Amino acid sequence: MLLVEGLPLFYLELALGQRMQLGFLKIWTGIRPWFRGIGIGQLIVSFQMTAYFPMVMCWCMYYFYLSFQSPLPWTECASNDTCCPEDSSKHFWYVSTLQATSDIGDNGGFVTPISICWVIGWCFTYLCLFKGIKSSGKAAYFTATFPYVVLICLFFRGVTLEGAWLGIKVLFTPDFARLLDPIVWMDAAGQIFYSLSVGFGALICFGSYNPVKNNCTRDALVICLINCGTSVFAGVVVYSVLGFREATLGTPVVDVEGGPGLAFIAYTTAVAQMPLPQLWAAMFFFMMVLLAVDSEFGTIEACIGPLQDYPLFRKVRKEVLCLIVCVMLCLLGLPMCTRAGLYIFTLWDTFSVAIPLLFIGVAQCIAVAWFYDLDRFCADIEFMTGSPPHLYWRICWKWLSPALISVILLASVVKQCLTPATYNAYVGCVEFPNSPLHNGTTTWSKDVEFVWWAQILGALMVMLPVLPMPLLAIIPGLKALGVLKP
Repeated sequence: MLLVEGLPLFYLELALGQRMQLGFLKIWTGIRPWFRGIGIGQLIVSFQMTAYFPMVMCWCMYYFYLSFQSPLPWTECASNDTCCPEDSSKHFWYVSTLQATSDIGDNGGFVTPISICWVIGWCFTYLCLFKGIKSSGKAAYFTATFPYVVLICLFFRGVTLEGAWLGIKVLFTPDFARLLDPIVWMDAAGQIFYSLSVGFGALICFGSYNPVKNNCTRDALVICLINCGTSVFAGVVVYSVLGFREATLGTPVVDVEGGPGLAFIAYTTAVAQMPLPQLWAAMFFFMMVLLAVDSEFGTIEACIGPLQDYPLFRKVRKEVLCLIVCVMLCLLGLPMCTRAGLYIFTLWDTFSVAIPLLFIGVAQCIAVAWFYDLDRFCADIEFMTGSPPHLYWRICWKWLSPALISVILLASVVKQCLTPATYNAYVGCVEFPNSPLHNGTTTWSKDVEFVWWAQILGALMVMLPVLPMPLLAIIPGLKALGVLKP
């Protein structure tokens, strides 16, 4: 995925922005007017991502605050719930932190601590962004570098723990049977797009800030390798601790829940068994907050710049426009602060980004390699760097990358159409069910199909970024044929 999708598309976006010295909306319109839909799709998918992703930062902020308590609150049972002694960390996550209901239709009201952290998070985001690239750039010096200090500390602590190798072995042992599931390929492609910020338009915007004669080939290779190397390094840090959890508590690493449960259930359980648990918990969640903030900065900054290209916002001051965007996104994400917030987060995460990014990835390759002209694009890179791109990049941009992404996209859409999307609902243990709607289970959760209105919302999340691409490509053709009036 990295070699065929991540690197080629990262390189393409960075070089395109650097050569044109424009935002992504103007660039796609300049290539051909009917490609304006790619830029609009990127803008929408960026807003959709920043509407829900900060909830991860919100949860981490809350756990960072709790990490200074002794004993750690997720190590004790604060209620008479008979489920709690079985797994106090899981109980604290679902019952105390999220106060989770068992159904996405039962919002149960707002959870006060989560709501406060949500508002604080958006206030902090605005303060770091309101001056534009200058303020976000200064903040990034800290938010992008300090996590490495924390990771290194956690790494040396993790690999010296008893049983660390059990987790590391699981991390590097592939399950080849899962390769037959197209959703796994979609998740892998989506993770590469997420990790490298490909498809959001942010790379094009930040590439445009580079000098025209900058060596973007070197930058693309170095950044991608460091990024993915960091991901593997962070995986070793987390799974070494999970191996320690297996050695001390007997919970197999392969049984660990994915998603938020990995950080807020499995990792917290393991940290509680370490000496000085408050120190390691605080370091881990502070690092998670910084990583989430850093991702949010880049995407929102990339959205605000293109908005100022529209006549409606052209006369609006940058600080005011940034405030409007932050307030709107904060309000849009408030439903995730309710007791059904985890399920609404899952709805956003399932539909709003992965499939639209794949569409955008294919469209970008077609627009540059087939319409802007690949030879012209390679000449632009030679002008900027002094040497033409290797044949490998040309093959990826024109054939390999769009073909592979198209196959993954088609298989994923077919699989999702045939298999209704589900979310993992908290139902409680067998002895103490959380709701009369569902019986408790040994895992305390079960997969539940999204209700009809959630599936409609999910379909809208997919279509909003995707539809502008074909519509704005067809309309100019219909005008040229006289079917529509100019």
